[in-house]
Amino acid sequence: MSSQIPGPAHTDDRVYMMESASESDGEMRRLDELHVAVKRYFNGELSLAPITDVPPRKILDLGCGSGAWAIDAATQFPEAEVIALDISPLPNRRIPANISFKLADLTQELDFEKGTFDIVHARFVIFHVSDGERAVKRAAELVKPGGFLILEDMDLMSVIRTGGYAVKQHVLKMFELLRSRGVDPEIGRKFAGILSSTGNFVDVHIHSITVPFSGVGPDDTTNELGRAFKKTWVQLEGADAVRRDEIANAPSATQEYYAEMMSKDCKVALDLHFCWVRRNKSKDSC
Repeated sequence: MSSQIPGPAHTDDRVYMMESASESDGEMRRLDELHVAVKRYFNGELSLAPITDVPPRKILDLGCGSGAWAIDAATQFPEAEVIALDISPLPNRRIPANISFKLADLTQELDFEKGTFDIVHARFVIFHVSDGERAVKRAAELVKPGGFLILEDMDLMSVIRTGGYAVKQHVLKMFELLRSRGVDPEIGRKFAGILSSTGNFVDVHIHSITVPFSGVGPDDTTNELGRAFKKTWVQLEGADAVRRDEIANAPSATQEYYAEMMSKDCKVALDLHFCWVRRNKSKDSC
């Protein structure tokens, strides 16, 4: 494995509700499968952003999880230095030599010089972070003039809107838990507004889709994404953090949740928001 950059010790006092990929082979596989589904939706690309225009020499992946995106980025850009950052260690797996790992908490200031990365990427991670708007702005400060910030996340309100009674009750309790920890469950749809307000970015793009958990939607790649997220939500019901905080506090509620999620007529759908922006090239931007 490549080098590990020191950082703060791992803590279990975190909002992330699943096991870490370093603790569970199943979680690593789930995150890898989700990465594959997103990449297929992107027609084999790492992002909707034209990142090959740079070309990048320094890349930062925030909340790298299993390391899947960072590994692909390092493989596609072998001359680039890729830093994969997460609150939990990177799984013990084969990774390219141009990847280094840093243990860090996105709720805190990051130990990087501002304006030094050609690409800063965060996929399905800001949703887990307290004061997500501040975390987005901290990430934005790390992008060099002309570089890209790529943020991809979800809006849980869509699950409440489309779910039946059991799912709706489950997610409403999750909303309460997340908000009590300073997390915004709707952060995905707010990225463009947050970044536009800084005045430091041009070409602010947001691509929003709704993925059906039933896997019966407008096209194969959207359906694959829906099935991948359904797997996440089924696993979430049994996650330790969920049980600990009593989101699902009765066996009957759990059974009803599973029944609705696994039904062939499942109506649950999730809104995903893929945002990318390019930092102004002006030296006066900050």
